[in-house]
Amino acid sequence: MGADEVERAGERLYAVFARHPMPADMAACEHCVDPADVDRFRRTPLRLLTPDQLGSYLSNPGTWGDGSELPHLVPRLLTAYAAGEMVDQSWPDTLARRIAGHWADWTPVERYAVEDFLRAWWRSTLTSWPSEHPPEDILDAVAALELDLGPYLAAFAELPGPASSRHLAEIVRWSAPDDRAGRALDRWLASDTPAELLWAAAVVDAGTPLGDELAEAATLADLLRRTR
Repeated sequence: MGADEVERAGERLYAVFARHPMPADMAACEHCVDPADVDRFRRTPLRLLTPDQLGSYLSNPGTWGDGSELPHLVPRLLTAYAAGEMVDQSWPDTLARRIAGHWADWTPVERYAVEDFLRAWWRSTLTSWPSEHPPEDILDAVAALELDLGPYLAAFAELPGPASSRHLAEIVRWSAPDDRAGRALDRWLASDTPAELLWAAAVVDAGTPLGDELAEAATLADLLRRTR
């Protein structure tokens, strides 16, 4: 589990999507993107594309690329996010929304490879503190692909520990019911599980600043449970 699992899932992505070459020509609006940057991007080996290059590509939807390039880029994009290389660029759900526009055209094997990577990234996040991306960012990306958040939320109980508990406390404090991830999360927070997990973790670390932090989050989880 952890970084090794993410690395293996990343290599599976590269293997599955290897059949998709970079298009010989990339559609781009010359008024929005420097043609020299587009040409340099197209000629750069996939694994050597920099976060700045990837960020520029993602920040120009509709004006850079027509979607035919995305399968080629997906392994590098996803592994860059999971490695923390994209923290100064767009959020993970930006990429997920781009993928969602072409998701139905991909093969089951390709979709599974993406889902497998997201699951590995999520489990690695829950077992590390601090993480490269807040857990809510990953949940937003999963929701953007219209995938079931249930297994991701269930992982909080499957992976107990200080890191998982602190991430759960963040999720409870975040709780954004107005977006797609928030609506699914809202239903889960109405269950007994979040509060029970946080109270159990608070007892383990009772008398410490972490224990106080978790108890505060558990109290909030109780409140959310009663009001939803």
